Amino acid sequence: MTEKRYAPIAVTPNFYQIGTPAYPAYISIGDYAMIIEGGIGATAALLADQIKELGIKPEKLKYLALTHTHPDHIGAVPSLKKKWPHLKIVAGTVAARILKNEEFVKEFTRVDGIISEILLIKGAIDRWPMVIENPVFDVDVVVKEGDKIELGAGVTWTAYETPGHAACHVSYYNESGKILAIGDATGLYDTELYLFWPNYFDSLDGYCDSIRKLSSIPAKIGALSHNGIIEGDIRHYFQKAMKATEASHNEIMRRLNAGEDYKKVGLDIGRRVYTFTNMQPFETIHGLTRLMIKRSQSVAGKPDLFKLP
Repeated sequence: MTEKRYAPIAVTPNFYQIGTPAYPAYISIGDYAMIIEGGIGATAALLADQIKELGIKPEKLKYLALTHTHPDHIGAVPSLKKKWPHLKIVAGTVAARILKNEEFVKEFTRVDGIISEILLIKGAIDRWPMVIENPVFDVDVVVKEGDKIELGAGVTWTAYETPGHAACHVSYYNESGKILAIGDATGLYDTELYLFWPNYFDSLDGYCDSIRKLSSIPAKIGALSHNGIIEGDIRHYFQKAMKATEASHNEIMRRLNAGEDYKKVGLDIGRRVYTFTNMQPFETIHGLTRLMIKRSQSVAGKPDLFKLP
């Protein structure tokens, strides 16, 4: 239940944005339908309501494709799987392994509760989401680079392994619609302020490689895991993402090379990021910023790292 009414947004005649602006999911419709992104626990009921509003019958729902396993991208999975047991969860090989880890499931429950608390404070939801005992995230369909997911009626999605933000990150491309589900492969982008927070939490090398890979795909619509859709010159978007990544890395290395303590650098950047996005507690933002400092230090001295083909 939400205080604010979020209606499904038609991107194309068979592709819709659902969820909320900060935590969108998407649904692609052929003979069968596929949800892209696993949402958060607090939006599970909203996603179900929006899918019903679109007139999609439960038996037509076939897949739920995950981009990666961060808690804010899988939170609705247990509830949706309970509602629709036939729904097949799609994810990459690394994600499938992570989602079997019991410690991960415990951490998921903790973080999902924190996100719900933030949304309650903001007024985005008006009650605690239903708690699923013993949540299950088992992956039914494991995809690797180039694997295809067929929905019928000419709708096919191809999986692309895009690590860097997370080791398990996968993006998906629908050639007929020229739609690219980017996920968080390019970090967090505010579509109103035109600001990036590069998110190379796992690997800066991998993050840049993934941006290069995605920039070579002839998409005309990009579906982001936060803040919705980008349209038009998608390659220009990837150029901006790479420039923002280079600027972030250069600031970190310049300050460290000037003798600043890494703790101060992390605190300063974390505070700045928190004013731009407060979807997570400051402690989490600060920790992720310090993690990115380590990733930048690990690739110092690679001048071609940020070049696009």
